[in-house]
Amino acid sequence: AIPLLRERYPEPITILEGDVLAVDYSALSAARGGKLSIIGNLPYYITSQILFCLCDHHASVKKAVVTMQWEVAQRLVAKP
Repeated sequence: AIPLLRERYPEPITILEGDVLAVDYSALSAARGGKLSIIGNLPYYITSQILFCLCDHHASVKKAVVTMQWEVAQRLVAKP
């Protein structure tokens, strides 16, 4: 899927493949010259960790558009 995405969406879009929790968002943002737009499909078992990670790096992230399992989304919007 990654080669197809790279072919279909050339620059200025950069497609990174790897461990989303290991990304240095501050360095990547500085190298790209501005805040990042993150797009991804979040695996059920680490959705919370990824969302917390993105929140921790909010200064480097302009927006994040993600898909997640319905039950996880329901928990996110549930009343306390």
